[in-house]
Amino acid sequence: MPSARPTPPIDDATIIRRGGSFLTAGVGDETVMMNASTGRYFGLDDIGSDIWRRLETPLSFGALIDALTAHYQADRAVIADDVRKLLAEMAADDLVKLG
Repeated sequence: MPSARPTPPIDDATIIRRGGSFLTAGVGDETVMMNASTGRYFGLDDIGSDIWRRLETPLSFGALIDALTAHYQADRAVIADDVRKLLAEMAADDLVKLG
């Protein structure tokens, strides 16, 4: 269940960085993470895992979406909407920081 903390708006200039205390493990093309502070688990499919790898270095939402659009050759607006939702869930569990 996501925390009650509101997620800040995410636009092209929003910088995304990985959050703090968590453990990760690769399972095939997927990634399983646990927030070490709360004990909550979070699973990422192959595309979510790709996004996680791209966040190894902080980057802007716009740069992330541009890279994903080029790689997956899909509509930028659709990708942006899907990634915004994923990042909001991840931010609620402190897996990423948005700012």
